[in-house]
Amino acid sequence: MVTTSSDYPPGPAAVPADLTRPSPAYRRHAYFAVLGLVVFLALYLGLAGWFGWTAYRMYRHAVTTYGPSFWWWVGAAATAFLALFMVKALVFVRRGGGGAEIEVTAASHPRLYAFLLQVAADAKAPRPHRVFLSPAVNAAVFYDLTVFNLLFPSRKNLVIGLGLINVLNLSELKAVLAHEFGHFAQRSMAVGRWVYTAQQIAAHIVEKRDVLDRFLRGVSNFDLRVAWIGWILRTIVWAIRALVDTVFSIVILAERALSREMELQADLVAVSLTGSDPLIHALHRLGAADDALDRALAFTGGQQRAGKRVEDLFAIQTEMIARKRHILADPTWGEVPAPVGAASEQRLFKAQLAHPPQMWSTHPPSTVREDNAKRRYIAAPIDTRSAWTLFDDPARVRREVTAWLYRDEDKPSQPVPMAETMATLAKGFERRYLDPAYRGVYLGRSVVRAVARPAALFEAPGVPRDRDGLIAAIGALYPASLSAAIERVDELETEVAMLRAIERGVAEAPGGVVRHRGQEYRRRDLPTLTEQVERELKVAQAVVTDHDRLVRTAHLAAASLLGGGWDAHLRGLVDLLHYADHSAANLTDAMGVLQNTVAVALADRSVSSDEVQRMVAAGGEVHHALMAVYASAGEVVLGPSLLGRLEVPSWAEGLGRFDFGAPHGENLGPWLDVVGSWVDGTVGALEALRNLVLEELLAAEEEVGVALAAGTAMPPAPAPMRAPRSYPTLMIGHERPRQTRLGWWDRFQVADGLVPTLLRLAVAGSIVGGVIWASP
Repeated sequence: MVTTSSDYPPGPAAVPADLTRPSPAYRRHAYFAVLGLVVFLALYLGLAGWFGWTAYRMYRHAVTTYGPSFWWWVGAAATAFLALFMVKALVFVRRGGGGAEIEVTAASHPRLYAFLLQVAADAKAPRPHRVFLSPAVNAAVFYDLTVFNLLFPSRKNLVIGLGLINVLNLSELKAVLAHEFGHFAQRSMAVGRWVYTAQQIAAHIVEKRDVLDRFLRGVSNFDLRVAWIGWILRTIVWAIRALVDTVFSIVILAERALSREMELQADLVAVSLTGSDPLIHALHRLGAADDALDRALAFTGGQQRAGKRVEDLFAIQTEMIARKRHILADPTWGEVPAPVGAASEQRLFKAQLAHPPQMWSTHPPSTVREDNAKRRYIAAPIDTRSAWTLFDDPARVRREVTAWLYRDEDKPSQPVPMAETMATLAKGFERRYLDPAYRGVYLGRSVVRAVARPAALFEAPGVPRDRDGLIAAIGALYPASLSAAIERVDELETEVAMLRAIERGVAEAPGGVVRHRGQEYRRRDLPTLTEQVERELKVAQAVVTDHDRLVRTAHLAAASLLGGGWDAHLRGLVDLLHYADHSAANLTDAMGVLQNTVAVALADRSVSSDEVQRMVAAGGEVHHALMAVYASAGEVVLGPSLLGRLEVPSWAEGLGRFDFGAPHGENLGPWLDVVGSWVDGTVGALEALRNLVLEELLAAEEEVGVALAAGTAMPPAPAPMRAPRSYPTLMIGHERPRQTRLGWWDRFQVADGLVPTLLRLAVAGSIVGGVIWASP
């Protein structure tokens, strides 16, 4: 018997009896999903059975006939091969959980386990078979699958991420768990299980290439008198795969629609146990939690490469949240804002201009989930105690789950005290460009990629040349309004990206209607609207880039007044910043084009000679960009401070020798396997140089500004640093074009779009139908 305890937050005082009742849309999608699944399985098993029965009939005829039987044997072997091809997909095991190895039991964590059982009881859901902890920002149901689960249910397990627990209070955790147990109680979870099982069968048929495919290729490449049999069988196998893929995609669409309804219904289970707010508050916290955990994992990975083991990943996650709040000068980042007005009217999620096509999504947008949770607002008290309250020894649990991350490391790392780890983390944030005083102008944006030559950054008009005028100008360089200007650019860039995505069909407007700043637009009006927003973006970008020029020009003028070589020092730093940022951007962009080219070539799971040539050409661009960096490395002159912080004797020696050849048709496969490591290593070095140069530039500008205001003489400047005379540049907006739409043949092969899908279905159906019709 489960009983409540002081750890268990109270629920709402009153809940409508029909709150969690499945909606008509829920039931309708469940029926469609079951119907689609039944049709798919009937077709699949019927076709497999037909091939098997036909093979048997032809075999019987071959062994009983008194006439020539050779072709009966060939037919029996061919149809038996096709039957085996289809039946082999029924033998699979899919393990759920993704490696969540830290198990929770009533003995190891009694308070947490009792909490889970109480939530399950209140949700009228079965208890989880097993419970696991993971580092992730997540909570989810998982289970193992085999073909037998079409008939017999799997026992459901629950995984809870400590990255989630680390940011939630007790009411929010109860809401998240109630949502998951809402899934446990849903009878339509069986539909999901059936679809997932069928999906493994379909994926095995469509994606997997094994010994049977190798056998067919071997037969097809044999003597012409035999090869034709392989060609015919390969065509039939392609047709079967295309049929299975197309028919099952319809099942997936129906199941995804049901899944979205299941999410909304599970949300209402959470609302019934915790009120309308806690689940939405938890969803709101996920963004900051995910961002912080990603950064914490990146830091942990860097420490591991240095041979050091982090003791508590989640302390790092918490610190990352605190650091970002400081950098953004927003102490409420990642927190739930206090309601203004009626709580039922508060909305934490704003409607987006566009979102990915919902037909393939398993979860509704957060705006829809919030409206669903608050459609009938249920008030309830919120228990603000940390979710860590449920653990008797939180520090030990955090250490255990963190240690689990190191389970597969090749070279054992050495544990480091958390005080030392936190000191290392703090040192990494000792960067001037992270100072909130700079209003975020150096966060996530380039201050040099708006110009093709660094000298253009020193050409801002209207900069005074007298000391008093410069002191006033430098003192006013970073006003509070600058933050709003940067936010405006970010907002407009997002709007442009969404409008372009809607135009290309890779995103859709909520409800099928484009709503922009309170007005509705038809699809034919999108090009005009996009052009309008692009013009606004250019104006907003000009405000920020003009500020970049003003900062550099004012400090150069001040350095010229002070003398001592400080103007040359600033010019050298800006030259280096321009070189490092443009070179990294150019190389990253070239690599992006190569990845796009490879993705397009492999979209239909086969590569033509023309596609090989396109990949070679795109790879050549990457090789040229790499070679440009290494060829000019000897021209880069860095000062002692930068060399010391980079821990290299010179820039060229730090980069190392370039002995990576260009791609060609014969070495393309192995070349593609290693090009990523070359690009990542080189871009990493360029970005490290860029960040250190930016840090030194801001420090030098600060020194110049202070000395000018104080009227003090400055010591001689360090010897000017130098960038190469010439190097590839890539201005913002001049990125290489990518292929965003497949060619007709590729679209036919992968059924991309309605017409290609119908054509492929017709061709594949004709081939399979012809085989059935022609069989004796």
